[in-house]
Amino acid sequence: MQCTLCNEEIEQITIDFGDAFKVEDEFWHAECFAEYFDEVLEEV
Repeated sequence: MQCTLCNEEIEQITIDFGDAFKVEDEFWHAECFAEYFDEVLEEV
């Protein structure tokens, strides 16, 4: 899996700890998502 913004590898453990996530079939680091969309995605 690679981050949609920075193309760096995302490991499953990163997703498990909430530092990365999948949104509509795209994987994002939390900080990349916040930088790109100027908002923080929170788990519910």
